[in-house]
Amino acid sequence: MIVYEYPFNELVRSMLRLEYLFARFNHFLRSDDPELHHNALATLFDLGDIGSRGDIKSLLLKEFERQKYALNGLKSSQKVDQEALSQTLSEIELAAININQSLGKPNMAITESEWLNAIRTRLNIPGGTSPIDLPSYHAWKNSPSNQRRELLESYVAPLLPWHEACQIFLRLVRQSGEAKEVVAHQGAFQQAPSGKVYQLMRIAVEDDTLFSEISANKYLLAYFRPA
Repeated sequence: MIVYEYPFNELVRSMLRLEYLFARFNHFLRSDDPELHHNALATLFDLGDIGSRGDIKSLLLKEFERQKYALNGLKSSQKVDQEALSQTLSEIELAAININQSLGKPNMAITESEWLNAIRTRLNIPGGTSPIDLPSYHAWKNSPSNQRRELLESYVAPLLPWHEACQIFLRLVRQSGEAKEVVAHQGAFQQAPSGKVYQLMRIAVEDDTLFSEISANKYLLAYFRPA
């Protein structure tokens, strides 16, 4: 089963990208291979760029407030697991506090490092990070793996509140929806949104030889499964 997701607004799109980038970064970080640590470093720059966006921070905090308001309305419902509800509200509150209390830009340690800036500048040049171009980077890649890992962890540390907030936000969005089976006749399916405000569409496809191409606006949801 392969799941494809389509965001309906910029906040969800940015959170999905953060989730993807943190997964890549942590995968590369766990390795001892210097070339995978190179990939982790390249991913770190992308994480810093998204995490430093003030507009995304504002949207995320507003969304957390909206979710808290909605969940607080369930406190009197006997159909709701009150312990789980209380835990979720605490997680949202803590995530919002950690994001809101971030001092300055969370990627400041990255942008203020001359060493990292030299590497980033040369990443878009074919072979630009070779030993003849960046001998200091070549030395770092040949240092013990635990030292490389510690340095990468120090740079990503200010961005970790974004990882936590991203996980909580996407979990709530994904769990709030209802799944249903549909048939894509001749590989295409369309549905009117029926006046609801959607944040995310998820499509699960069993056949791994097919993939979904998704299109949506406030009038129509559509996806196609090219052969």
